[in-house]
This record gives sequence, structure tokens and C-alpha cells, in this order.
Amino acid sequence: MAISSAGIGSGLDVSSIVTQLMNIERQPLTQLQTTASGLQTKLSSYGTVKSALSALQDAAAKLLDTSAWRGKTFTSANTAAVTGSATTGALATSFGLVVNDLAQVQSTRSGPVPTGTGIGADGRLDIQLGEWSGNNFAAGASGSVSVAVTATDTLTDIATKINSAGAGVTAVVVKTGTNDQLLLRGNSTGKEFGFEVTTFDGSGAAITDGTTGVGKLAYAYSSTNSAFYGMSSTQAAQDASIEIDGIVVTSASNTVTNAVPGVTLNLLTKTTSPVTVTIGDDTAAIKSKLEAFQTAYNKVATTLADLTKYDPASKKAGALQGDSTAVGLQSVLRSMLGAVGPTGTSYGRLSDVGLELQRDGTLSVNSSKLDAALTNLTDLNTFFTASAASSGSDGLARRLNSFILQANGADGSVSGRSTALQAAISRNSKNQDALSTRLSQRQAALYAQYNALDTKMGTLSSMSSFITQQIAQWNK
Repeated sequence: MAISSAGIGSGLDVSSIVTQLMNIERQPLTQLQTTASGLQTKLSSYGTVKSALSALQDAAAKLLDTSAWRGKTFTSANTAAVTGSATTGALATSFGLVVNDLAQVQSTRSGPVPTGTGIGADGRLDIQLGEWSGNNFAAGASGSVSVAVTATDTLTDIATKINSAGAGVTAVVVKTGTNDQLLLRGNSTGKEFGFEVTTFDGSGAAITDGTTGVGKLAYAYSSTNSAFYGMSSTQAAQDASIEIDGIVVTSASNTVTNAVPGVTLNLLTKTTSPVTVTIGDDTAAIKSKLEAFQTAYNKVATTLADLTKYDPASKKAGALQGDSTAVGLQSVLRSMLGAVGPTGTSYGRLSDVGLELQRDGTLSVNSSKLDAALTNLTDLNTFFTASAASSGSDGLARRLNSFILQANGADGSVSGRSTALQAAISRNSKNQDALSTRLSQRQAALYAQYNALDTKMGTLSSMSSFITQQIAQWNK
């Protein structure tokens, strides 16, 4: 097979000729590629717009959360004595609180026993939860729990058995020199969670002298001897006792709930004078949400402004400059924020509550106006969240929330414009593919045409050289 190369026959620069011709032929493709780049930039820009609108819609939705407007704060004048919290159901108020007693658990201790020594005799401990009233014990409804003890069990062994029994008490052994002592402590505060420990020997007979075998670990009252026997009391089970502006309230726990509806009080220490507790409206949370709304709106405003502007200095236009949908969004949003608010509130426009629309389309915060508006949460709530028969009578946050949900929805203006751009990009891509195919065919045809010309010119050149040589011979 012969080897050929463009231009080898005549010296004609076929590659250069075809390349230059194809550069002209490719101009429509270049235009399509430029158009595709512009369409892709617009599509990306609408993605940015949609994201900014979604953030604004989220900020508006948070203002529509009814619980946000009902939030309450808890303030204690002495946090070392009382802390707490308030739910949305609490009323804004204040009261004086005196902590007379804290709730506490019952605890007892045994006498010393040489470390590692067994209890000395088989027996049983019956542990019963209930309430002590002086020397009388009223058993609770849970029933007693029995713990079997062997003669060789040490206090540590017995503590382990008690803790595994689920009797409502916790046992621990404390070492004092060469001796051990058993401590029992109730698991729950409150006088109804006291406990009694009765003891029995190996045959099941009650032990009441508190000096032999497991009797050393009893905690019960002997009416015969008119005394407690076995372990000693170190702390009695007790309810918390407080006074709320002179009204006495008791609680089994140091966490007192709903003594004042919606308010939880955490009691930390006893007091000798009233602690002022104040329940107030959580205006800081509302202010934070309004500032978040301002930030989100300004993001939308600056995004649209940047994308639709024309800069005379650089002579550059934004990606959506002249785009009717983007310009329309700007116009509608500004109109909505400048519109009159709903009826039933003392605030007429957004500027009345301290959010003022600027010439560049953004919102600025007038702190003095906003702080004043926060003292009237009822009217402020109505201004942003009112729900009426028509969108024009809805609160401002509700209007924006509805508008953005529609605009970003499947049939909305933003989604519709994005869909149209995606369709245009798809058509452009198909046109590029078709044109690229035609250009490849055209390039192949040009190479064939000029290679044939090159071959023909090469043949003619050889013939010319031969004739020239013959004439030169004839003239000799």
C-alpha cells in the first residue's frame, strides 16, 4: 500500500488550507457553545436564587411557629438557691420563693465490723419502702424484698446482694481503720421513700435485739424496748417544703413541677429570705428570629441585584440582566415588604416594627423601634402571622412563606424558568452534536478534495519537468 501525506505531491499545504476553512465552518458551533455557556450560567444563577429564597422561606416559617411567640424565660434572683425553667403555657409573672427544707433520702449506718469477717450466722434481711411517722412505719405498696445472708458473708458480700435485689436502696461499705461499716441509702427522695429493715435468723424467727448475726443490720423500732435496733439513722427521708408568696407547697423531689403552672423549680439549698423568681416573655428568641429573617431577605435582595445589574465601569452585565422572571421577583418582593400589614394590629408597615426597607432593596434594623415592638408581642405576632381569608390580609411572614412556596414549587416561576433553561441547554447540546457530525463530514470531504488536487498538481508538475527536460535536449 502506498503511503500518502497531504501536500507531499505538489508542496500544497493541504492541512493548513483545510484547517483555515474549517475554522470558518466551525463558527456556528462556537456560537452554540457560547450560548450553552450562557444558558448554563443562567441555570446556575437560578439555583442560587432558589436556594436564597428557600432560606428566606425557612426564616418566615420559623416566625409562623406559634410556640416561638409563647416562649418564656425563667429568672432567679439567687441561682445558688433556685434555678428553673418555664414552658409556653406559663404566665408572665413574678413571685417570692422561700426554701424551708430540701427533699432528701433516708440513710442508715451499721456499727463497725472487722474487715473481712463474716456476719456470723445465717439469716435474712427484709427491706420495705414506706413512710416513717415518728416511731411508726407505714409500708408502701411495693412490698418487701428479701435478701438471704449466710454466716460467712462479709459486709461487702451483703452490700453486693442488696444492690442486686432491687429493693429501692443502695448499699456501700466504708472502711474505717481495720473495720468496715455498711451504709444504706434510699434511691429516691421524699418521705414516702423511707425504708425499714427487719431481720430473721436461719430458722425464720425474727431478730429484734440488733446485736446478733444479721440483726446488726436491722433498722426497725421495737415497741417492747421502745427503741430502734440494729443500724443507726444518719438522715431521715424528707419532702421538700417551700413557700410561694406565703403558700406552703411540699414535694417529694427537689425538682418541683407545676406548683406554678408551666414552671419547674430546681431547689438547690435552703433560704432564709424570699428569692424573687420572674417568668417573662422570651423576647430575645423572637428578636433573634426577626434578625434571621432580615439576614435571609437581604441575601435574596443582594443576590437578585448582583445577577440583574449592569456595571457601566466594567461594561459587564449580570447573568440575569434583563431576565423578566428575575426582575419580576425583585419587584414582587419589594412590593410585599413595603405593603400595609394585616388588620388587628397597631403596626401598619414593616418599618413600624424596626425593619426598614433601604433604597438598595435590603432591610436594616432600627433597634429602638424593634425593642419597642418587642414589648407588644401580641400585636407583633399578628403583624407577621395573621391568617385571613385572602393573602392580602395575611401577616407578612405568612404572605412571604406562601409566595416563595409557590415560586419554588413545581409550577412556580423560578422552577418554570429553570425547567425552560434546562430544555434550552438540552436542545443546544443536540444541535452541537448534529453540527459536529456535519463538520466532521465536511472536514473529511475537504481533505479528500484537496488531496486529489494535490495529487493532480503533483502529476502535472512531474509532466512539466519532463517536457522542460525534453525541450532542453532538443535545443542543444
